[in-house]
Amino acid sequence: MRRVLFFAVIIGLTQVACKKSNSSSPVPSALNGKWRMIVVKDNTSGLTTTKPSSIQNDVVITFTPTNSTTGTFIGNTPTNEIGRNEYSIGANQTISIPVLAMTKVGETSWGTLFVDHIRSSQQYTFEVGGILNIKTANKTLTFSKL
Repeated sequence: MRRVLFFAVIIGLTQVACKKSNSSSPVPSALNGKWRMIVVKDNTSGLTTTKPSSIQNDVVITFTPTNSTTGTFIGNTPTNEIGRNEYSIGANQTISIPVLAMTKVGETSWGTLFVDHIRSSQQYTFEVGGILNIKTANKTLTFSKL
């Protein structure tokens, strides 16, 4: 009788301690964190642009998910501050960033590449080594995880 009671208690504790995970969500936690833009590639020609050495500051954005499909991001370009903006993600790693609220005074060529294209974001992918690619209508913006 003691063995039966012992096993019943163990099974009961196991049932209470186990936590079911939802692995079918669109993986917002992978976007979570701070990212620095390192390369911009033209989707048609394949030509890539890196930050000119004469520009001292970076384009940096920080994604913060609010649930499995939406979140916000903030950040900065080399000369301006990016306010709190919303993003949403969907099936097949689609991403939508419809609005970009930020200051815009004397933007650099590097910052302009981000500003001019991020609102047409379509899809995101990851590469080994903490690399995030955000494909837009015309460019692919590549970021490194900080």
